[in-house]
Amino acid sequence: MAITQPAYARVADVLRSRINKGEYEPGDLLPSQRELREEFDISTTTAKAAIAQLEKEGLIYSQQGKGVFVQTTRELLRYTAGRYGQGRPPNLTEEEQGNYAYDVEAERRQVEVAAGIAERLGIEEGERVSEAVYTWTHEGETVMISSQWEPLSITGGTPIETPASGDRGQPDVITRFASIGIHVTDVREDIRTRMPTPDEAHRLKINAGVPVFHIQRTHFAGQTAVETAEIVMRGDRFVLRNEQVIPIAQ
Repeated sequence: MAITQPAYARVADVLRSRINKGEYEPGDLLPSQRELREEFDISTTTAKAAIAQLEKEGLIYSQQGKGVFVQTTRELLRYTAGRYGQGRPPNLTEEEQGNYAYDVEAERRQVEVAAGIAERLGIEEGERVSEAVYTWTHEGETVMISSQWEPLSITGGTPIETPASGDRGQPDVITRFASIGIHVTDVREDIRTRMPTPDEAHRLKINAGVPVFHIQRTHFAGQTAVETAEIVMRGDRFVLRNEQVIPIAQ
């Protein structure tokens, strides 16, 4: 037996398609509930549910007394291939190509490492590590949170004992470790999508129903993990781009 799609979902599909096709552009006012009732022959409750669905997806937003508008926030770019080892922080290249800029705030401290992070770093639970939490904002909106850990058994007493401040132009992880004679040979990223935790949803101000990209990253010098990170990015703001150059067959 075929499953019948709820009326609100069918209306949301039509409006979503119009937004994706550019019939409703960023900043445009969507039809009112009365106009939706007349166009689709639906109830007020159904019209409200369709609008609520698109708000959950982050496609539209409401302004009290003015109506419902298409989101104007631009998509942000993150490269996945060839991201590391370029001699400069990769976000600078992404900003230049996307013609935008981030603001970054950093919290840095030394802590006893938790079990899961210790396993990824190949050290014992409770060992001391440096911890840095970077909050990335774009046009006043928090879009990414990155938490990073480095073993103090490696960095302690060196010029890189304290992680980078997050200021523009600061060296990346590879450059920092190279400065103390440790050469990163591999970087591993596992990228997943999931729903945000309550804390992440609060910090990122995500509407219900919007997922996040969750990236687990580890820098290795040979078999030794020198840094690991948890990166959480708004799924409705970022595009992950993977470009590959295909050699011409001779």
